[in-house]
Amino acid sequence: MSSSFSLRLLVTPSLVFSSLALSLRAQTAPAPTPPADEVRHLDKFVVSAGPDPKTAFDLAQGTAVLTGEDLRRAAQATLGETLSATPGVSSTYYGPGASRPIIRGLGGDRVRVLGNGVGSLDASNVSPDHSTALEPLFASRIEVLRGPSTLLYGSSAVGGAINVIDNRIPEVSSSNPPARGTVELRAGGPARERSAILSSGFTDNAFALQLNALQSTTRDLAIPGVARIDDEAPAAQPRGTLPSSASRTFSGSLGGAYAWKTARLGLAVSDYETVYGVPTGDDPATSINLKQKRLDLSGEITTPFAIFRSARARLGLGDYNHAELSGGSTVNTLFTNRALEGRLELPHLPVGDLTGTLGLQTARSDFAADGDEVATPPSLTQSLALFAVEELKLSPLATLQFGARLEGESLRLGEVDPTRTTIPGLSGYRVRSDQTKKFGGASTSLGAVFYPAKDWSIGAALAYTERAPTAQELFSNGPHGGTGAYEIGTTGLGLEKSLGFDLSLRRRAGFLTGSISVFANRFSNYIYEEELPARAVPTALNPDGLTPYRFVARDAEFLGAEGELAFHLYEHDTRHVHLTLLADTVRATQTTDDTPLPRIAPTRFGAKLDYEDGSWSAGLEVRRAQRQSRVTADETPTPGYTLMNLHLAYTLATGAHRPTYELFARGTNLGNATAREHTSFLKDLAPLPGRGVLFGLRADF
Repeated sequence: MSSSFSLRLLVTPSLVFSSLALSLRAQTAPAPTPPADEVRHLDKFVVSAGPDPKTAFDLAQGTAVLTGEDLRRAAQATLGETLSATPGVSSTYYGPGASRPIIRGLGGDRVRVLGNGVGSLDASNVSPDHSTALEPLFASRIEVLRGPSTLLYGSSAVGGAINVIDNRIPEVSSSNPPARGTVELRAGGPARERSAILSSGFTDNAFALQLNALQSTTRDLAIPGVARIDDEAPAAQPRGTLPSSASRTFSGSLGGAYAWKTARLGLAVSDYETVYGVPTGDDPATSINLKQKRLDLSGEITTPFAIFRSARARLGLGDYNHAELSGGSTVNTLFTNRALEGRLELPHLPVGDLTGTLGLQTARSDFAADGDEVATPPSLTQSLALFAVEELKLSPLATLQFGARLEGESLRLGEVDPTRTTIPGLSGYRVRSDQTKKFGGASTSLGAVFYPAKDWSIGAALAYTERAPTAQELFSNGPHGGTGAYEIGTTGLGLEKSLGFDLSLRRRAGFLTGSISVFANRFSNYIYEEELPARAVPTALNPDGLTPYRFVARDAEFLGAEGELAFHLYEHDTRHVHLTLLADTVRATQTTDDTPLPRIAPTRFGAKLDYEDGSWSAGLEVRRAQRQSRVTADETPTPGYTLMNLHLAYTLATGAHRPTYELFARGTNLGNATAREHTSFLKDLAPLPGRGVLFGLRADF
């Protein structure tokens, strides 16, 4: 009996969900805390930023937190689309089945995607058509980090780190009821979704048990007009439908935890399976069958020892594979990744006004691909890092936050196809079987938080990072169907170095709350794909005539700003009316030749009006993306678009210790606007979803 089938037997056919909030330890804020009814979103705790939870108000870097009702309204099938309306975050949108976040124009390996502080252990950073093996609908909170605290998670996180926090390993807490759970049913939307989600927990003194499960199916996505608008679009296309965009997903986890007086230990096993279409317009249609089995362990010593206040360890083991299918059954390419990541964090005892944590992180990824479209040879990547993140309170009006990380990485190739060890006529590419590359990098950051007045803070952060190139960037030599390209590495690539600056102004209470940030990031040896002439690759290697792209290193600069401001128009007892304004922009330039970088999100802005009155809540959102005409020589401009969304919910509380029910409806793209993401490789093949209304029922018991 397979582990997947065994896990399914633990839950009923009508599965259902919603994760429970993690218990957070309280901490004293450096500035006076406003009355409870005045505290806004900047006082949400950020648990990923260091040894103790801090609020977004007290961090040097720009930070975004989605939790509670905000997260439930934003949650979608993919992580990229869940966060795509967050200022500063866009997505790779590869249809409704695959989408990874982009932060301030940086994506791929430059953004670390984490599950409870440990990497996603999948292949989502290799290609935009590879989905992230994390389920956003299980998340209790999602945190987007930049600046000093990202050194906790990897020097490759120059763009930032996104931590998806769920309760797969439960929290042992006396405040939890003995039995609790959430059930949610969802139906409708532009993909005609049918989803059932379950989260159920049990606590008995020092022991806790948690079961999560989800089952979801969608049909081909409803869109305005036709899908394909490129030069090769067929004369006859189905209108109103995005072909090859349906999906079905099963996800489940079973976890337990035990707490002693001085220690805690937890374990969870999880299974994630999804089959989703890749809307590339190919005939026969392309789809991906993705599976990941994962084991997570966590442990904590809660009492001081030696010079440390406590110790926390976490380990993730993942067995990942996905098959790229043609016509629904023929396997073109099979990708596998057997990976692990572990980390040990040691918060030290205060030294005067200095607090912080020391840590160790190790990771291993055994990645391989076999089939018709193998761009990168099999590789084994291993890394070991030491890091420290510290905070020094200078006075009630100022705090310093700084960090450092030393990281070593080795990358060894497996068996290389002898016909692809060189490329005739193209210098700078030469590989051999069992070839090994080793890199060592140092990264550091310095941040400061100032409190010029009550409920105001100014955050400034400066970070220097060194990122080692990936196996894909070094050794690729083959067709990549997901991007329609023939990809070529450059074996002589060295460390990619960046220097970034971030400045934020925030207010957390009063009629106007929110934050505004500006940033600048300069790269030396920025690695990206540059288009080559078709003749650069011999026909024998590229018989399908795919456009050749090569990973090259140039200098680059990213400049931009983002903001989220909330006007609290009416506050009285349980009745609230809030108006929120949002905007972001980024300008990315390859400065060696003074040309734009490809697939950079356009300027975006929008507004949300939210109303709450006891059991009722409603909201209207309008988002605008401007035309992106600042493009590379091989890109086409992307028209602007405006999306209008609406949500409505009614909560029925049946009394203490009884279920609470919520009925909700969410309308998206109500104007049925044609919207195409400039950041997507499929922008001319797959538009964003058209008009749709999703209905749901949620019960907490």
